[in-house]
Amino acid sequence: MNRLLFVFLFVCWQSAGSYAQIQTDICENSVPNNWNAINGRLSMNADHFKLGKQALKWDWTTAGKSILKVQSDAFKAVAANPRSTFVVWIYNDTPINDKLVFKFGTQDKTVSSFDFNLNFKGWRTAWVMYHRDMVGKPQADMDILTVHAPTTVKKGSLFIDQLMYDVTINPRSPMRDEQLPFVNPEGDKAANAHWNSLYAFNRTPHYLPLQVKLESTDRTDMAQITQRYKEQILSSAKTVGKNAVQDVEKAFSYWNIGRDGGRITGRPVYSTNDIELVSLSPTESVKETNRLSGIKRYTELMLLVAQLYQTSPDAVDKQKLEGIFIDLLDHLEDQGWAYGSGMGALHHHGYNLSDYYPACLLMKDVIKKHNKLDRTFKSMAWFSGLGRTLQLPDQLPSSNIDVFNTLLGSMLSSILIMDDAPEKFRYMHSFSNWLSKNIEPDHTIEGAFKPDGAVFHHGNLYPAYGIGGYSGITPIIYALSGTSFSVRQQAHESLRNSLLMMHYYTNPYKWPISVSGRHPTGNWRIPDVPYAYMAMAGMPDGSLKTDTLMASIYLKLNGKKQNKWATAFKSSQIKPVGYTRGHWNLNYGLFDIHRRQDWLLTVRGHNRYFISHESYPGANMYGRYFAYGQLEVLFPATKADDGSNFKDEGWDWNNIPGTTTLHLPLDKLRANIINADDYSGIEEMLISDERFAGGTTFKNQGMFAMKLHGHDKYDMGSFRATKSWFMFDNLVINLGSGIQNTIAAYPTETTLFQNYLKDSTDVLNINGTAINSFPYTKKGEAGKPLTIVDNRNIGYYIPDAGDIVLTKATQVSRDQKDSRKTIGNFAKLIIQHGNAPVDAGYQYAMLIKTNKQALESLALLQGSTKPLYKVLQKDNAAHIVWYAPQQITAVAVFGTNNKLSDSLLMGNNRPCLLMYQQKGEQLSMSVTDPDLAFYEGPDDSPLTADGKRKEVSIYSRNWYRSPAKPSVMQLLVKGSWVVKAGTNGLQASLQPDGNTLVSVKCTDGIASKIELFKENKRRI
Repeated sequence: MNRLLFVFLFVCWQSAGSYAQIQTDICENSVPNNWNAINGRLSMNADHFKLGKQALKWDWTTAGKSILKVQSDAFKAVAANPRSTFVVWIYNDTPINDKLVFKFGTQDKTVSSFDFNLNFKGWRTAWVMYHRDMVGKPQADMDILTVHAPTTVKKGSLFIDQLMYDVTINPRSPMRDEQLPFVNPEGDKAANAHWNSLYAFNRTPHYLPLQVKLESTDRTDMAQITQRYKEQILSSAKTVGKNAVQDVEKAFSYWNIGRDGGRITGRPVYSTNDIELVSLSPTESVKETNRLSGIKRYTELMLLVAQLYQTSPDAVDKQKLEGIFIDLLDHLEDQGWAYGSGMGALHHHGYNLSDYYPACLLMKDVIKKHNKLDRTFKSMAWFSGLGRTLQLPDQLPSSNIDVFNTLLGSMLSSILIMDDAPEKFRYMHSFSNWLSKNIEPDHTIEGAFKPDGAVFHHGNLYPAYGIGGYSGITPIIYALSGTSFSVRQQAHESLRNSLLMMHYYTNPYKWPISVSGRHPTGNWRIPDVPYAYMAMAGMPDGSLKTDTLMASIYLKLNGKKQNKWATAFKSSQIKPVGYTRGHWNLNYGLFDIHRRQDWLLTVRGHNRYFISHESYPGANMYGRYFAYGQLEVLFPATKADDGSNFKDEGWDWNNIPGTTTLHLPLDKLRANIINADDYSGIEEMLISDERFAGGTTFKNQGMFAMKLHGHDKYDMGSFRATKSWFMFDNLVINLGSGIQNTIAAYPTETTLFQNYLKDSTDVLNINGTAINSFPYTKKGEAGKPLTIVDNRNIGYYIPDAGDIVLTKATQVSRDQKDSRKTIGNFAKLIIQHGNAPVDAGYQYAMLIKTNKQALESLALLQGSTKPLYKVLQKDNAAHIVWYAPQQITAVAVFGTNNKLSDSLLMGNNRPCLLMYQQKGEQLSMSVTDPDLAFYEGPDDSPLTADGKRKEVSIYSRNWYRSPAKPSVMQLLVKGSWVVKAGTNGLQASLQPDGNTLVSVKCTDGIASKIELFKENKRRI
């Protein structure tokens, strides 16, 4: 929440210079001198108010001829600002099927106009951008606004408040609603459409037929779902004291709600987006401005009242709580939080309104008693966007993690509050179908769950958002399980796989910094509760038998907490899961996972589809290099050590382990964050123009490779490198070639490690000698190998240490928020490539969880005739490594049909990642096409006048919603080979020269397995 407020403040400051745009409440103290009513009367009135304590009342007296006229030079400024927006709040006592017409111009002409429907009761607002949303275009000479009263009603009254002639706002914010259906129509296709498309959702017709007759099993299923979900709501209730009701009454009094006959008044209930309109200075704290976003505070009180009502045994207390809840409900509706209202803008309303829905569900009987059930259902359905579930399954747009995190339970509550009737059951079936479709694997970068198990948000692998999504979805999956409304098997499997993958890339609680998004704090933690709900939801095939794998992961994560889940799982003889072993590629997100013993190693890259980093104002301000090949090793945390090498106290953001970077002064590395276009907010999310990045896996081993190209935004267009990582058991071979740039002012470096030193005397072992000196510097010698065991027991073998520099030193830096100077002690090992290098490279190996004896043995082996591994090729054509213990060859081929130093692969039609093993007459292989091909052809980045790639939003790309395209990989393999009979999707054809052309389908960056046999040993 605080982050959102900061971003909104930043927008205001950007638009108004060094201070926020200032709002003056011209509808508070007296009728403005420049306002006049023709055939009507203007007065100040306290019956209704949105800001302050009174509003301007307009009584019109003549149908079609009553006009409110406002004259101001402020309108002249809007022609020069494409983001100028008109804002007003209007209160209507009596809904009518008519409209107001707002006209802007001069005494002689109208140049811009818009209509405002009056089919509502209560407060409604208009946020209308002059240039985009109105009919006509504003002109520099316009100085008059006329508001024309309805033509079909003889007379009437309206209240006007918070009128603002010219506000500069984020163009993504305004949303259309029942009063303003023409506003920001492109918002229905934008990245924030899940918030903004309420009007479109509300107009979606049912595609399912109405079930005329309800079966007893239908009612039983619905009752079970309702019971399960209500239990979840009540179990989340906070512990309250003996004076809970009195505390509620005190909290309720803050809102100053009162009734006078049929009229209700009280403190305004603000939306988060109202922060874009209010008067703020840069010196005001975010905490202070938080009070203006009152909807979250308000609905939290509603849920507390509802939970107390359900659990209180005292009849008097229940009566008090009933009255408080109905007052809260009515005042909320009157304030504009009602069916059909867009509140001007509702960005992120799923977070701030989340308690409203379960509160209403718990109070259904009370709401129904007061004859407000239909009204409440309509408002709940509107704000939750329930209509999105009514779209035909094959036409559904992808829903994102925000929806699952904040709106899924809201939609279910909206259905469950209905009385049992055919319409309710039709909604529930649509909801189940919609949920299934959106959990099933999505093949674009927009949706949430990918075929390889990656969880996505902002077009990127993003576990920090994923935990909210899992926490939102899994309770619903459990609530629906075992009923006719349970999700489809493929959906269940997809969610389960995604949860399993998160378990694989956490160790066991924390995930790597490289996938921390814009918050590289090292403090994120995997949630345990989703695994419990998935365990209780049963197996994907629909059987209700406990999912023991999910249960065992839950027991691992929850530690020794005693609760109903832990008791049930342990009584079923389920034990906590141990540390797993294997290798996984998440090529949606360009993230490789390698595990042995109790440690986790990951590698992260980027390309022309997946961003290098995400930075916001005050968040990850120095993270430009996060996906430049970041390699991390995580060990389990202990009381003395959190298992990571990272600490944001003196951390040098230029030297992220595994990356090849340009070492810049911090002021030049600091992100220059802008609002790149109308598709984005204030953020930086850069992509490359290179296609090649990805990994493959084979027999629990793996490799990852990428072609790195810096972004022109920071004049790094000449910065290039080709990088690869070969991961075999506890050995990692790291290769780099083609490192080059023309930037002579700063050095280019590859970082092997940057480790936080808990104690400056922490020992490093260098060529067998323990070093505890501090500070300390050592440079390698050209032509000589170097072995180093760092303070985390990770070994490094560098065959030629000529460019190596090892330091132990105190570092001064800035924290990731750029809010303060930081200092810390670090050990750092880098390879210096010099300034403006030309075709530089590197080669080194790592042994994870090792000691000096094991590392010395590796060095001896590599100097012998029987090395542990061989680097067969390291150039712009390919990186190839052979691993002796398993006789595995791993190949990254960056082009097509290049000459390779490989005895098996003779040609290829597409760049690829290949691993293989030949045992006698059998050849086993895995191949991956790293290009997911969301679009084909050359890079589509727009260019500036001087030919440089321009920064634009990832959301503006026309391929953002395009699915990955499969490819057919053709490999020319030496010798005569055949495919095992019955193998689908794989072909092997013998060529005239006696070699074999193998064709295999590749899709979604998932490794395709190949089994071949010598032609004279055909297997059937």
